[in-house]
Amino acid sequence: MSPQHRTARSARVVALTALAALAAGTLTAAPAAAGDAAVRVTVRLDPSYQQQPFQGWGTALAWFANATGNWPDAKRTELADALYGADGLGFTVARYNIGGGDSPETAPYMRPGAAVPGYWNRPAAYGPPGGAAGWTEQPNWWDPGNPDHWNPQADAAQRWWLTAAKSRGADTFEAFSNSAPYFMTDSGLVSGAVNGSQDNLRADQYDRFAAYLAGSLQRAQAATGVTFGSLSPMNEPGTSYWHAGGPQEGSHWDTASQTHLATSVRAALDAAHLATPVAAMDETDPALFRTDWSAYPAAARAAVGKLNTHTYSTGGRGVVRDLAKGGGLPAWMSEVDLGGSAPQSFTDMAPALDFAHRITDDVRELEPGAWVMWQAVEDYTNMTPGREDSNWGLVQVDLNSTDPANEPLRRNKKYWAMANYSRFVRPGARVIASDSTDTLAALRPNGAGAVAVYTNSSATARTVTFDLAGFQSVDASAPVQQWTTDGGKDLVRGVDLTATAAKTLTATVGPGSVTTFVLPGVSGTATAAATVPTGQVRRLVNDRSGLALAASGAAVVQRVVNAADTAQQWNFARLAGTYDSTAAYRITNAKSGKALSVAGSTLGFATAGGSTQQQWVLSTTGDGRDTLVNRASGLLLDVTGQSTADGAPVGAWQPTGGTNQSWAISSAAADAYKSLKVRLSGRCAEVAGGSTTAGAAVVQHTCASAADQQWTLRPGGGPGQVNVVVRATGQCLDVSGASTADGAPLVQYPCNGGANQQWSVRDTGSGYVTLLARHSGECLDVDGSSTADGAALVQRPCTAALGQQLLVG
Repeated sequence: MSPQHRTARSARVVALTALAALAAGTLTAAPAAAGDAAVRVTVRLDPSYQQQPFQGWGTALAWFANATGNWPDAKRTELADALYGADGLGFTVARYNIGGGDSPETAPYMRPGAAVPGYWNRPAAYGPPGGAAGWTEQPNWWDPGNPDHWNPQADAAQRWWLTAAKSRGADTFEAFSNSAPYFMTDSGLVSGAVNGSQDNLRADQYDRFAAYLAGSLQRAQAATGVTFGSLSPMNEPGTSYWHAGGPQEGSHWDTASQTHLATSVRAALDAAHLATPVAAMDETDPALFRTDWSAYPAAARAAVGKLNTHTYSTGGRGVVRDLAKGGGLPAWMSEVDLGGSAPQSFTDMAPALDFAHRITDDVRELEPGAWVMWQAVEDYTNMTPGREDSNWGLVQVDLNSTDPANEPLRRNKKYWAMANYSRFVRPGARVIASDSTDTLAALRPNGAGAVAVYTNSSATARTVTFDLAGFQSVDASAPVQQWTTDGGKDLVRGVDLTATAAKTLTATVGPGSVTTFVLPGVSGTATAAATVPTGQVRRLVNDRSGLALAASGAAVVQRVVNAADTAQQWNFARLAGTYDSTAAYRITNAKSGKALSVAGSTLGFATAGGSTQQQWVLSTTGDGRDTLVNRASGLLLDVTGQSTADGAPVGAWQPTGGTNQSWAISSAAADAYKSLKVRLSGRCAEVAGGSTTAGAAVVQHTCASAADQQWTLRPGGGPGQVNVVVRATGQCLDVSGASTADGAPLVQYPCNGGANQQWSVRDTGSGYVTLLARHSGECLDVDGSSTADGAALVQRPCTAALGQQLLVG
């Protein structure tokens, strides 16, 4: 948490989230043609890229738990049910704050709940004598080996929350620290150093602080019965806003101090016979995480067993993702909240929409094992107009209530938007790729189908078609639930839907809404529709330079794209038979047969084999832009110096987030021209009259061998999309005018990358396929179900009727 997350940070979040809301949905939503009633969006779900099993959603306890854990049992139970109960949010993760604790002589100065008690005990012999003036505390009085210097009964309120969460099904716990106890600090306060840019832990206290954390962890576990899966010893360490006298615990840590602490804590845990992994370093955002981590020497990295980042700013999520994959470590989004996009309100959807987009983006881009918000319960009084006038938290209560038994639980719209995720994307789910930044999709545990959460931040309704061609099986009879949160609904179930035999699901989502779709009838991964780069020779084009990865003797370079150059062609062999996002590939050059390999930090070639130096892990968000992480070194395939020059060297470098490390991987196979025969009529798609004119109609006609009936399905437009190109003119099959209307005609038109020229191929069985237009979510069809020569080809809602089924070749 940021000490300025109510002021400076909230202003920054407002700006960022407002921009995000304006940009939402631009990936796949084409502008509606004149006369069209609504914006149409097509969302492709891709089960061929599956993140690691999700651990769950949760919250840090800390302040609100310290304030409410000793409330009357009925009220605190109601609160716990709202967060961790099956009829509430169903959280399964809790982060427990090991307090540092100020001196008993320090007058209270922190915000409600923030003075979390420490587990130390100061015997009277070390305290001020009665009536003595000018007393100075004895330095280094605390002895971690002396039981009298511990208070195992400390922090009863927050500990109540641990047991309450566990009893409701929570099974994932992490302990974290914001500050050492006051007697280990330079300032004598747990809120930070006098200079917020300086460390506050005294130089001689690392081992004692580490022993304090290990001992506190043991005592919290013994008192509650929980087992902590990790311990994070620092919080937002690279920032400069932790000042002595601030309203909460905090401490700056230089990177050298961070590494010292990480190794000290690992040693202390080992000495206490605790295998608990050390998590690091809970930085305020991924970019600062990368800066810190790059300074960690090998010994410090070896002491860390989990990577934690916050996302108060969002750039560089993919860097942390790839650092985790390269190091073989789990990663969490361990803290964030948003509150400042509107004045305090319990009905305004604007904060909820910002919040939903943050969740979706975090999980898609970072691939975290868990997503944990800061304070699910916030101080109502502090949020009111005249104070912060904001919307932090999901539930607001007066943390200083004089009548807690009757204190109302004020749920805002963020609470219900959170439920759109937490009630349906459950532990064990595997998040899958999607080509929509508005969509978070996941496979449900135990083969129980899939779920997709769609956020519409716009002021108009959208017709959303989910492209389900990536699934091996789609049961068109299985009811699809839809649950909506908007300005007038709090997670309300709508009318059930059904998918089509053409593997589509179409729904209308209202303006300013978050909608969850539960699809129990989808299963498996359609091999032919999988977007993994195996099966065909590939070309890798760098996103910064637009040049292709190429072999040049023993060197790896980038070259101007040349489709005929086999030195620019690559074969991917998956070394594990799964669609896991951590699956490794061996990449060999089509010309030489040699494998890309990293020796130390040097990229080169080697005889193809099983060495981890030749293993590459592919990362993507589903947008067709991929990074490749070397398993042995943790380095990424990287154009040296961000060069855009032909012939520039390509090497291996640590993740930076630069576009010189991002690649578009597409088929390099030669075009194969074939006929497209309509099953209903037995006639073939052709350009009417053999016209070469842009905009000429595409019709069905008696099959012949003419070039105007020969088409190639050329990958283009993103994962799972093709351009359908006619041999006679080299033009693309195009929905005229980018219309989204039923019955809009199909024409040939110069290929331009438009979504109305992008088609998803879906297998309907018996060797036939349908073609789904990306911009409209409708399928190629014969107008009027005609069987006559010259009948126009149009787009219609997908049904897999015989007029929509095509035999390729």
